[in-house]
Order: sequence, then structure tokens, then C-alpha cells
Amino acid sequence: MSIRVDGLDAQIVELLQEDGRMLYKDIADKVGVSLPTVKARINRLMSLGLIKKFTVVVDSDKIAGKVRGVLFAKVSPTDTEALTRTLSKISEVRAAHFVAGEKQLFLEVEADDVESFNRLILERLPREAGLSDISAHVITQTVKEEYGVSLKANSFLQYKCNFCHTTIYGKPIVKHYYGGKYYFSGEECAEAYKGILDQKYSERKKTNTEG
Repeated sequence: MSIRVDGLDAQIVELLQEDGRMLYKDIADKVGVSLPTVKARINRLMSLGLIKKFTVVVDSDKIAGKVRGVLFAKVSPTDTEALTRTLSKISEVRAAHFVAGEKQLFLEVEADDVESFNRLILERLPREAGLSDISAHVITQTVKEEYGVSLKANSFLQYKCNFCHTTIYGKPIVKHYYGGKYYFSGEECAEAYKGILDQKYSERKKTNTEG
């Protein structure tokens, strides 16, 4: 059976997206339920992975010299996991999305100044991430910027198996490996994926030891 969020879940998430520092007591008062109910709902939504984390949103326009932009690029590597790991290590890349079209990657980036922005586009991304045919657009003004998604009552949660990449129907099997959280359609996929991670971890540990 598919996992579904109800109206109460949607209200709680909406309030937290408006103010992540809102006290659970204040949330309970606004949605009309008890404090333990709010705690239990938030813990459940976190365990399901719907709430990824609580964070602080900084207004980059208030920081002098910051340059923000959006990029479209072609990707050459066939190993998307390797590309994902590489992009995650480049601090200037704030968001990365695979998209349909001739240019398969969409990035949101920021740099400390124009020189750093140009170096990121012309040198670092082509060399470190293997991107080509990059088209860059500097953001000159932000008229609207929302974070998160609009959650409606009775929305179904969708998961894809981290190993076979098929859609999981029903409750996923959740595993924690090497500090990461992963979802699987079955124990076989979970064990197979753990074997891959074990091998990568062993090779990385060996490389670090030899170095």
C-alpha cells in the first residue's frame, strides 16, 4: 500500500517551511492538535525522508559582491553517481538537476566575485565535472524565490530503489550505510547495494592508506 500524507501533515509542513524555528507548541496551537501529536507527525515525516533537514536560508543579496547564476550543460560521463559526488564537492554549486533536452544538466551556482564565477564556468566545471557546452546566465534580480514544495493533503509519497532505480510501491526498506540513508524495494537490492558501497569504501580506504 502506498504511503500517503494527510491534511494535518500538509499543514505542519507548510508552517515549518514558513518558519523552521517555529516551536512545536505553536504549531500544535495553529493546527489544533496536541503537542505529542505534532512531535510524532514530524518524527514520522523525517523518518520517511519527506522532511530532509532543518536549515537556515541566507539572503545572498545582502552579501556584497556575490554573483549568482544558472547554467545549462551537457554531460559526458556515463557514471551519474560519480558526477553527483563530484558536484557535491564543489561548494559553488548550490543545486544540480538532471533535465530533459539537449543539455541534460541544470545548475544553480554562486561565486564570491565575477572572476571566481568565470573561472568556475571556464575551468573548474569542465575539468573537474566533465561538463561541456556550458551556457551561463548571471542572475541580475530575484523577484520570487520559494523553498521546498507545495504539499497537498492526500499526496502520495514516491520512492525509487537506490539499487535498481524502479519505483517502489508501498513502504520502502530503509537502510543506513556509511552515514547515508537509502531506500530499497527489497532486501536483495539492499544487500547488493551495500556490497557496492563496501567495495568503494574499501578501495577508497586502501588508496588513502597508500597515499
